Amino acid sequence: MGNNHTKVNRKKDNRKKSSRKVIKYKRRPKAAAFIFAIILIYVVGFISLYLTKSKVRTYEVDMGALTSDATFTGIALRTEEIVNSGYSGDINYYKKESSRVKVDDTICTVDETGRVSQILSQYTKSDENSLSKQNLASIKSMLNNFRTNYDGSNFYDIYNLKTDLNSAVLQAMNENIIANLDSIISSTGSQNLFQTIKSEKSGVVAYYTDGYENVTKDNLSADLFNKNNYKKENLKSEDIVVAGSPAYKLVTDENWYICIMLDQKDISAYELDKKSSVSIKIKKDNIITSGSFTISNKDGNYYGIIGLNKYMIRYANERFLDIELTSTSNTGLKIPVSAITEEEFYTIPKAYLTTGGNSNTYGFICEEYSTNGDKTTRFVTADIYKSNDNVCYVSKEDFTAGSNIVKPDSTERYVIGAVEKLKGVYCINTGYTTFKLVDIIDENNEYVISKKSISHGVSIYDRIVLDAEKYSLNQLIY
Repeated sequence: MGNNHTKVNRKKDNRKKSSRKVIKYKRRPKAAAFIFAIILIYVVGFISLYLTKSKVRTYEVDMGALTSDATFTGIALRTEEIVNSGYSGDINYYKKESSRVKVDDTICTVDETGRVSQILSQYTKSDENSLSKQNLASIKSMLNNFRTNYDGSNFYDIYNLKTDLNSAVLQAMNENIIANLDSIISSTGSQNLFQTIKSEKSGVVAYYTDGYENVTKDNLSADLFNKNNYKKENLKSEDIVVAGSPAYKLVTDENWYICIMLDQKDISAYELDKKSSVSIKIKKDNIITSGSFTISNKDGNYYGIIGLNKYMIRYANERFLDIELTSTSNTGLKIPVSAITEEEFYTIPKAYLTTGGNSNTYGFICEEYSTNGDKTTRFVTADIYKSNDNVCYVSKEDFTAGSNIVKPDSTERYVIGAVEKLKGVYCINTGYTTFKLVDIIDENNEYVISKKSISHGVSIYDRIVLDAEKYSLNQLIY
């Protein structure tokens, strides 16, 4: 009995001890969850920064050249002879404009009585002489070309178009008439009622006059290039010719000229004074050809004279031609203008440049003072970006403004501080912007051409910042 009581007491004591050992803790986030949250925030922040950050536009440097195309309005000069009619009356033409004719070819006829003109007029109104599909296509092409090349500042072109359209229609109708002329005259019994004008020379026939027929490359003047004063008389638009007046015109030589007005700026920019031949593009048809080139100076005006021996017949009906004078520049490293920037460099007289000790490393002798006032000198290597006969351009990271340098074998001193800017680009091959020089030998509005293989210069295949103005030196890019 006593033993049982003792056991019960022991159990109670053990429960009390057990209850005293139970400790309750507050629940805390686990370490893994905490680390995961940090990583998640970092990733989200990185992605947000990446998405909102402006993209770096880059350009890979390569070799190239600039082609500068200067546009000029030139005057076409040919060997032209005006042929006057020996008769008065109604005139009819039978050769196509700007076509080749040989000696004794019938160019036109003059009806002194009007009888033949009545007969031909009746034939013209008949269905047999309607415009063919080919004629209509030619007229449509003429209108399309006018629409493409129309310049609102040259309103007289509209009148020229009207004249050219009339001529095209008359030409098409007369081509049909001449093919049946003999049978028409024979069937009506109207032989010997008209006079025939035949070509006395071979050449290219044209049916207009403009007063430029006697202009040559030797008697050019500035007023000839004023298109507003230009007047072109289309001979085929007249139904009646008077004896002694122009009937047609004949171009008798395949060699011709396009003459352009120049100024000294043009001559210098394209080095025209050094050229004996040039390449041009005739803008009307985008035909590219080349010819001899000379410069004439008359009354203080410069004229470029381009001698050609091709395409004369193609432009026999044109007096003014817009051309592009093509000039290819020197070859080098082709770099966009937007990539060009400038950085400041110290300018130090070259006479202060020396080598250090037994090495071939270039630098300057710097004069320094210790804390106790003692003067000492030491050789400091310099990163020289560029030099000429007078000064060296030294990186501003190598020296502090106000530093004194000593001229070798002399007591002369120079205080560093003067700066000048050099042109270059920001190269990002290493992930941050480094400055590399350019030596521009040619440029236009879009690109510059730089010499290759210059000290501290940009190299082929370098990756450079395209928008240089948005960045600075030593800026981290990647």
